[in-house]
Amino acid sequence: MNIILLERIEKLGQIGDLVTVKSGYARNFLLPQGKAAFASKENIKHFETQKIQLEGEDIAKKKEASKLAEKINVKEVIIIRAASEAGQLYGSVSAKDIAQSITDAGLTINKNQVVLNKSLKNLSYEDIDIKLHPEVSINLKLNIARSSEEAIEQKKLGRAIIITETGGGDIRSERAQKDAKRFETKDDKPKDKDLKNISVSETLVEPNNHVISTDNEINDV
Repeated sequence: MNIILLERIEKLGQIGDLVTVKSGYARNFLLPQGKAAFASKENIKHFETQKIQLEGEDIAKKKEASKLAEKINVKEVIIIRAASEAGQLYGSVSAKDIAQSITDAGLTINKNQVVLNKSLKNLSYEDIDIKLHPEVSINLKLNIARSSEEAIEQKKLGRAIIITETGGGDIRSERAQKDAKRFETKDDKPKDKDLKNISVSETLVEPNNHVISTDNEINDV
């Protein structure tokens, strides 16, 4: 489908560019959002008369977005979700969920301003971009955790807290493993001298099915 851009679209073009896009992209996003218009003769002619005004409005919006970006205090968005021990969410987190959480934190945005190129189905601690203007964006930390306490811990660690498997088949969260190690003492570990003088009971069976129990002493191993 041929359209005329009414604002700058990243990786697509500038205001006034005539471009060809997929019909679904145009009808479901560009046209409803007022970012483009059908490239008909009438629209092209109308755009030429409005070009200077549209470009002026775009410059003003860009300046406003830049000033807003400098004043924003929101640096992290926290979303609490139920998840398995392996970190898999019982559901998913969408751009709409992120936009609502950011709005609740004091910065009003819509889901189309959230740059999200994947489905979020696991606990996470990562960077995301929010578009305030086609040429102005801010970077926030997305913190998806099971609880507020866990969100604080993830922020300290700089990563999501999930169950990991370590050598020896110990399958526990990394935090649980660290807590367990604090209680380990040297006395808990076997010593070489403890392997000496161990009494071992052997059971022998003779051909006549009589059971003979003998005690052998191991003096050195």
